[in-house]
Amino acid sequence: MKILVPTDGSWAAYAAEKYAVELCRRCGGKIIALHVYDPEISLETWKVKIKRELLGRMQTESDTLEIVDRVKKLGEEKGVEVESVIIKGKGRPSDEIIKFVNQQGDIDLIVIAPTGKSHLFKLFLGSTTEALISELGRLLRVPVLVVPKPE
Repeated sequence: MKILVPTDGSWAAYAAEKYAVELCRRCGGKIIALHVYDPEISLETWKVKIKRELLGRMQTESDTLEIVDRVKKLGEEKGVEVESVIIKGKGRPSDEIIKFVNQQGDIDLIVIAPTGKSHLFKLFLGSTTEALISELGRLLRVPVLVVPKPE
């Protein structure tokens, strides 16, 4: 079984990461920890570019490594193989995730949190989780498991 875990490093994503690792430990297989890194978000609708530093969440290259390394460490603790993938993309993370799944062609399951760090962007860009559920379910027929965020 090949499980894709898109992560943004948020607390909600951590719950999904832990769930995916435990599921993979029980069922066997491999996890792909995927982080989409976009240093600048472009809101085409408004023709405005918002830099992450203006929002207090500037992300550096080392931050992206920390995010996927967290999943690797969880996997190592449970004896689960974890492959890290970082995509430097532009625009909506869901579009990059969908492209990745399409290119891979052999993803069995996607495990994701219902929300992440991008609450502000959700107003403008739409929810990554919502986009994945509708697009992947409709177009690619890949099951998406949404793990509730911790209390």
